[in-house]
Amino acid sequence: MPVVERVEPQTALDRVTSALGADITNAHLNFDQVDITCPPSALRSVVSTLKTVEGVRCEFFTFLSGVDRSEFGGGEGEKAGGLEVLIHLYSPDHVIHVNIHVPVDGDDPICPSISDTFFGALWHERETHEMFGIEFEGHPRLVNLYLPEDFEGNPLRRSFKLPGRIIKEWPGAKDPEEAAAGGR
Repeated sequence: MPVVERVEPQTALDRVTSALGADITNAHLNFDQVDITCPPSALRSVVSTLKTVEGVRCEFFTFLSGVDRSEFGGGEGEKAGGLEVLIHLYSPDHVIHVNIHVPVDGDDPICPSISDTFFGALWHERETHEMFGIEFEGHPRLVNLYLPEDFEGNPLRRSFKLPGRIIKEWPGAKDPEEAAAGGR
């Protein structure tokens, strides 16, 4: 049975930053979890290092999703870099939580796939691709999970406009006045 060595949050931050070095652009503690930021070009290296380096060994992939941090109402004037990929990894041996923030270009969002390192990321990357429009280079099959293939837009982006609701005649109306009022 593996021995669990629970490390203090500051020690976890020190271990992660020393292991990753120049591959990350920002690192800090956030509610006792290590938050790091890395460019898309360094993501595969960062994930591989976090999984294998002794003293960290984040072998448990929890989730991957997208976040739209652009200003509300985005669209054409959306801030560049308003989208990011958020990945959470966990080390059961050292009780370390690591959140990886990967900013991607809002106009051409491309991020490398980590599914070759964590097989569980396949489904998460497909969902993030469908809902946020982020392309995952190296993913074997980016097809929609929920929406029809001809669906236009990305529903979880702030720039996505919800369609207007069409008021229809209430099908249960019995009186002409009730039908004219839409069943209200």
